Amino acid sequence: MDWYQRHAARLTSAFREAQLRISQFPPPLGAIGHAYAEKFNPVDESDQGKDYICALLPYWMQEVTGISDEQSHRLALANIYGMLYFFILDDVMDSTHAGGIKSQLSLASLLQLEMYALFRELFSSDSPFWSYYDRYVTTWADCVVNEASADYFVNDPIRTAGKAGPVKIAAVGACLLGGYEQRIEETEQSIDLALMTLQMLDDWADWQEDMEEGSYNGLLAMIASEKDMALGSLTEEAVRTQIYVLGCMNRYADIANRNHDSLLRLGYRIPSIEEYHYYMASSLRQIADGIEKAKRKALGGGINFLG
Repeated sequence: MDWYQRHAARLTSAFREAQLRISQFPPPLGAIGHAYAEKFNPVDESDQGKDYICALLPYWMQEVTGISDEQSHRLALANIYGMLYFFILDDVMDSTHAGGIKSQLSLASLLQLEMYALFRELFSSDSPFWSYYDRYVTTWADCVVNEASADYFVNDPIRTAGKAGPVKIAAVGACLLGGYEQRIEETEQSIDLALMTLQMLDDWADWQEDMEEGSYNGLLAMIASEKDMALGSLTEEAVRTQIYVLGCMNRYADIANRNHDSLLRLGYRIPSIEEYHYYMASSLRQIADGIEKAKRKALGGGINFLG
């Protein structure tokens, strides 16, 4: 995880600064916000499910654009506020009860203000930065509403990156500040590939919860497509059979490997994104290999593997 370690100290500083500012929100939002932010603390390496790319992307882009430490720090802070803002919106949309929604949306509004304040310091009102931001948020909204009905993972997999698309604004900002506007398109492609594979990892980790809640999940969508049945018709037993007996995780990991090949073929390459993506694709491959190894061991020992 050198892609993390190179910037761990700066990431720690940025996240602590964000937490301090959030703690100063009017009560009780300061305490609520601080506790909420801690759930997504990217500095905690003990939880490999943390959202590294949101906070680290500005530092990775600094390596290739030459922006200043202060500029990358401000972009990192903005992305942290933005990450928490969109996570709260996701939580509210997924919520099945009304309790706490008032405080959540109030907190989200304050986080959005902090994000905008930082971006306004860096980019004038006529900067193309704002057009990119509008496009990413529009794509996010489209994906949130339509990913299930359009079955994105099956029909247009890269669009599953759209729900995390606003993270790209920090990369666009770095390109603009560094004078590399011509690199934005391939930078977007690099990040979309990384975000798609990140979503695949999340969908593997969350498939049971998503099945219970009726949330769209790429792994489940792939299984449903292969079985030529509606996503909502899947049973947990059928999914477990596909995963642990019929080897669907091998095919799932192959998709991540193809994403990595696509990443390496881009004309403009961002080393830290490539390292991060290799880490994720390798993690999926290790999961698939581990399942196959356990299956061989179970079958060899005459054990009912699914029992």
